[in-house]
Amino acid sequence: MATAATTLPPKSERARLLVLVKRKAGTTKEEFCEYWWKQHSPTMFAHIPEPSFRRFDQMHVNDEINAQLAKFGAKTTNQWDGIALIEAASWEELFKIMNDTEYAKIREEDEARFADRAETLLIPVVNINFLDN
Repeated sequence: MATAATTLPPKSERARLLVLVKRKAGTTKEEFCEYWWKQHSPTMFAHIPEPSFRRFDQMHVNDEINAQLAKFGAKTTNQWDGIALIEAASWEELFKIMNDTEYAKIREEDEARFADRAETLLIPVVNINFLDN
């Protein structure tokens, strides 16, 4: 029996990076969310070098819904407290921003205030949109 060749999804034009973030030990979930949303992101956007990101979304893990899903037998996570979606026009532009010395210094110092940087997980992704209402 012949098997069909596996093909990879098409590469998107934009670079997309998921960043899974865990709060720093001793920081409550509320403190983490509040700081990430109201302090960290505005600080980063005030210092981001050109070219800027095309998109930046914060997604805060909803612990109440997480618990309800677990009751249905779903595998959930309490390992991370938030996820960021970062988009740039290209990987070259994304790395240019991330490797900017001044931006990296400010980002690392600020992240140390609320996030466990050793537990941060970066996942490069290809986005294939099926539905967008």
